[in-house]
Amino acid sequence: MILFTECVQEAVMNIFTDDYFDPYHLEDVSSEIIEAAEKNLKVKLPAAYIELMYIQNGGELHLKKLMNEELEDGYLEIDYINGIGQKSGEGIVVDSYTRREWGLSNRFVYLHGDSHEWIALDYRRYTGDNPPIVHIDLDTNEKIQIAENFADFISRLTVVEEPNETYHLGDDDEEFAREDIEEALLEGKHKYHMTAGLHYYGLLDEDLHWFLTQMLGSVKRIIDARSFEDTYTIDNYLDILIDMIRTRHVDFNEYSQTEELFELVTNFPPVLDDQSRIRNKSRKIRSYLGK
Repeated sequence: MILFTECVQEAVMNIFTDDYFDPYHLEDVSSEIIEAAEKNLKVKLPAAYIELMYIQNGGELHLKKLMNEELEDGYLEIDYINGIGQKSGEGIVVDSYTRREWGLSNRFVYLHGDSHEWIALDYRRYTGDNPPIVHIDLDTNEKIQIAENFADFISRLTVVEEPNETYHLGDDDEEFAREDIEEALLEGKHKYHMTAGLHYYGLLDEDLHWFLTQMLGSVKRIIDARSFEDTYTIDNYLDILIDMIRTRHVDFNEYSQTEELFELVTNFPPVLDDQSRIRNKSRKIRSYLGK
């Protein structure tokens, strides 16, 4: 069954990054998973969305720029599309805690979002399976239609032509003293020093025992504090580990701290883990390490 027009077919096949560590790429869908999600959400999902999820069940986008002249800047940047989760808190199956925390209406199905801004299927005045797509700004309560339906949404996506802004050793020749990083990690206040400092030593140190000990201690303190804001710090920690695997080909199985570290992040508190991003990313890394 092909629901996209021919001109959209190539975009569909190249829409995702195909990154092994993509935390938004969920397990393959089945008719049972789709049926359960529709029952949970009390909607009929667009056939075009389901078709795409059969190709890949959610994920980070290669085509991140959505063009629409109705928007203030003429476009939106969208990092990922949520897949169809098998349980509450995965993909479009948003958990009750997140709905309460951000005041999310159950008349929308959320394809993408980050606290204050969301992209969603709009079922407020629609009872079929091909609703319009809207951009929601929770701060202003403004809702702007950005596509007539999901197929139109996909057709509007294109590549963002911007340089990669990921921190890399030597970008600005900044150096970090170990004692400054240890202090920042203990206090938990200076997020830049916590993440950029660990990244610096993760790429530099020959002996990674100090690095992993510091990261493990920080993760424990963040979990004990149960701060939603700090979950982004742990997400950054996992990105550091992925960067180390890619650039230094580090085998974390050689280090005694690895098992406890991944046990903690793989079982990260669900109420703090927006869309299961941390748990999913951790499982991807563990799978890559063969653990």
